[in-house]
Amino acid sequence: MKNLFFLLLLLLPTFGIPILGIGQKPVEVCDLSLQFSNKEEQELFYGFAAGDKIVFSFSESVGAVLAEVEITEFPSNVKFRELNTAAIKEKTLEVPKAAVYRFRFRSDTKKDRTIKVRIQRIPQTEKTRTFVTAVKWVERFDTVYQNNDTRFEKQMVKQTRRVLVRTDTAIVSLVDKTERIAAKANWSGSTTSKVPVTLPSNKYETDRSYEVIAWAYWIGSGEQAEKQYSEANRLATLGKNAVSAAGKLGYLAGPYGALASLALDGVSYFTVPRGGNNIKYRVLAKENKLLDSGDGPAAYARHNTYTQGVLNFEMGNDNYIEAIDARLRVIAVALVKTFRQEEYLEEKEVPVARKFEVKVSRVPVLSK
Repeated sequence: MKNLFFLLLLLLPTFGIPILGIGQKPVEVCDLSLQFSNKEEQELFYGFAAGDKIVFSFSESVGAVLAEVEITEFPSNVKFRELNTAAIKEKTLEVPKAAVYRFRFRSDTKKDRTIKVRIQRIPQTEKTRTFVTAVKWVERFDTVYQNNDTRFEKQMVKQTRRVLVRTDTAIVSLVDKTERIAAKANWSGSTTSKVPVTLPSNKYETDRSYEVIAWAYWIGSGEQAEKQYSEANRLATLGKNAVSAAGKLGYLAGPYGALASLALDGVSYFTVPRGGNNIKYRVLAKENKLLDSGDGPAAYARHNTYTQGVLNFEMGNDNYIEAIDARLRVIAVALVKTFRQEEYLEEKEVPVARKFEVKVSRVPVLSK
């Protein structure tokens, strides 16, 4: 049987199978005494090679217990811990990778005492037998932040706001035209007319805004309707309500005075003439939304909705014999606001920047 065992030992290296641990003698790491007094704690640091086996022993000189014995792969991987022990004999630990190990001893009594500590290593191969177990101490710099993430304090913070400087009113003439509409008996001409009118686009910028707030129209046919329109303009220049609303801007002195008054604040100086040819009309907004319709020698209205997009004015002649001239006037009212940027101070609760300090510590590393 002995011969067979030795034969296997000889053949294993032939097949590339190493014989681990066989023949490797323990290497002394330390054999020393530690003295404790008055609840003291002491530490030892040594480096070990990958594949090593640590053999650890300790004993208390008079057989009294030690509060704690701990072996840690530095910095925090605890491999072994024993509480309230008087002796440990040849405790073996595997070392999977090269690392520094800390051996910590804690006494919780005021009595002086001495302990014996012996640490050995069994290398995995002959190559690591001369591994240097003494550690080298280096300085490590750590940035430590104070735990005040949620702390706020009141501060005067500079803010920027947009301040209105002035507001102007713009009257925009969109359409002023005459449409010839044939009689029903006239097969060569159209008895209807469709006039599209595009309202001005609203614009919003940092220092200026332009917004259509209302629009108004007047439709009329014949001499009587035009006379009535001129009379409405004359009355508009004298009307107190209209003057207070827009007279200072000079809009009531021109040909759109009465229509401007109607568009600005809804004050109307128009009347429907008794004579003249009738116009059959419809006013449509987007998606053919019907806003107004009627049949008469003149018509007028103000709207402060549907202020964007395209309006369609449809005018028809229901007279079988005579063609008519239909006059269409449309104006829009826009507010033009001018702004400026103004800085001011406002009290706010703002987060306080975290304070930090750089801590310098000495840590053990493997010797090269």
